[in-house]
Amino acid sequence: MDWPTLIVALIVAVLFALVIFFHFRNKKKGKHSCSCGGCSGCAMSDVCHAKKD
Repeated sequence: MDWPTLIVALIVAVLFALVIFFHFRNKKKGKHSCSCGGCSGCAMSDVCHAKKD
């Protein structure tokens, strides 16, 4: 494996890990990842905004 391929693969892996990390951190804080502004008509709103008992 040559160096440029290894560097690009490491950059992609780090970016992927950061996306996963921030997703779970925001989910733990109660934030959601919806960008539609209002999820009342969304078919997945029950998954994104789970009701807390």
